[in-house]
Formats: sequence, structure tokens, C-alpha cells
Amino acid sequence: MPMGLNTTSFNIDELITSYADNQISDPETKKQIEDLLASDQKLNAKYRSEVLTRDLYRTRFPEAELPAATYQKVMSSIDGIIEGAYKKNIAAPQLANTHNDYPSFWQSLKEAFTEKFIGVPRYAFAVLAFVIIGGLVIFSGDKKTRNPYILSGTESSIMVQAVNSFHKIIKGDVKPQLSSSNAAEVEKFVMEKAHFDPYVPEIENYKLSGVVCNEYHGQQLAHILYSDSNGRLIYIFQVPVTAMQKKDLDLPEDVQKEIVKAKYYMCDEVDDNDCTMTLWYKENNVCASMTTMPKQEMFATFTRFNK
Repeated sequence: MPMGLNTTSFNIDELITSYADNQISDPETKKQIEDLLASDQKLNAKYRSEVLTRDLYRTRFPEAELPAATYQKVMSSIDGIIEGAYKKNIAAPQLANTHNDYPSFWQSLKEAFTEKFIGVPRYAFAVLAFVIIGGLVIFSGDKKTRNPYILSGTESSIMVQAVNSFHKIIKGDVKPQLSSSNAAEVEKFVMEKAHFDPYVPEIENYKLSGVVCNEYHGQQLAHILYSDSNGRLIYIFQVPVTAMQKKDLDLPEDVQKEIVKAKYYMCDEVDDNDCTMTLWYKENNVCASMTTMPKQEMFATFTRFNK
């Protein structure tokens, strides 16, 4: 009997993931999923995001042999988990049937980790093991980001521009051209330097600290800075919407649709520091904020100042 799309028995997100990974063989189920993707924009966006992320991971993560010392630590951790599971079985024989699954699982993981597979780098199994045992995995040379639009974005992407500019500000490579807590002064500076009217909000618990103006391929940009008493930053990248119309800068179509639908687009884990990015339209400008605060806290802050 075909699996179908009975959402009481199967999670639709899992079906979309399986479809993206070409793991669904039943023709009827595949047809139902394709019809659903064609009619549901949200699911279609999820599907395309998963495909893009999967392809980017395959092409951008370099293959590398796992260091011997790290390999031994992972294997020792797995051995410890297996031994602990067996001890629980002995101490509680009435639960043996339930606990037997744990040694089997970890033994399987250990065998998979040890086995050599053609075309599969050994570090991939280390990633899996570290995630499960709570360790840390570092991919050298690659930025930590799970956002497919930033991974695939070019230099003309507003999202990429915002991330890169924020990093330069954090490192001190870029300093305010005007240091001021006066919104009127900042607005005047941007109008004189960048020739557009900026959005300079009041942000609760944050103080306006300055502004930087520059250009990208002739398009004027503004970078407005805020800080709190603990030194945390909120940075707002701004550019007129006409820059997108002229194709000087761009935003992914799905992000634009989300901004129109929800009035903003917000994502976290956009860089090494797990920063949060928020994009929205304000009057005639596109705004992209970057901050080190968690996503939930930024959402609360954003909804207060963006009224």
C-alpha cells in the first residue's frame, strides 16, 4: 500500500526532506509531494532551501583526514557510552530489552566511523559522533553559517554586505565617520554624504553612537551604530530600495516575499559569532540589522523600535 501523505502518521517536513534527498521511491507519494510543493509557497521555499543547503555543504566543506588524537578521543567516548549502557543493563535486567538498543546503536556508529567509504571523508563521521556526545566540531577555513542565502550570496547581496560590514566594525577596521548620539545630526550627515533620508530609530536600552557612509559600485550606503552599557552592538545597514530596482544590490526573492508577508525577515547563526540578522523595509529604504544578541531577544527589541 503506498505511503501517501497521511500527515497524522508522517511529518510533512520529514517527507519534504526525504524528497529533497531523493529517498522517496513510491510514484504516487512523489506526485502528491510535487503537487503540494506547486501549491504551497512556504513548503516550496523550505524544499528549495534544503536542496541549496545540501548542495552547498557538499561543495564547500573540504575533505580532510581526522587527526589521530581526535579520532582516539571520539572512539574512547563511544566506548565509554557503550560500557555505561551495558552496566545499566546488568543493574536493571528488567529493562534489558529497552537498553539493549543503546549498545547496538553505538556499536553501529563505531563500526561506521571506523569503516572506509569511497567518496565520504572520515571527518563526516567525527561530526556525527561529536554532535551526539556533546563535543565541538570545527571546520577550518569555513564560516559557521546555516543560512543558505548568505552561503550562496555574492558581493552584491545586501545580506552579505551587512555581515561583512558588521565584522569590520567589530574588529575595529571601520570606525564611525561621525560619532554622535543625536539622531538629527546622524540624519543630516547621511543626507549630505549618501544623499538619502535614513531611518534612525530610538532603541530601548541602546544608545545611538555613530554612522559610517560609503558606496558600492556607485550606490551610497549608510551604516548606523548603536551600543548598550555592556558594549553590545546593534548595526543597521541602510540603502534606498531603488538600489534593488537598479540591480546594484539584491535580496533573494524568498527573503523579499517573507519581508512583504511578515513585515520582516529574521535569522540567526549567520556567522562565526551566531549573530542575528533582521531585514525589513522602512519608508523608501531597505534595512539590515546585525547584532550579537540572540534571535528571541532581537525579536523583542525589533518589535519595540520598528513601529
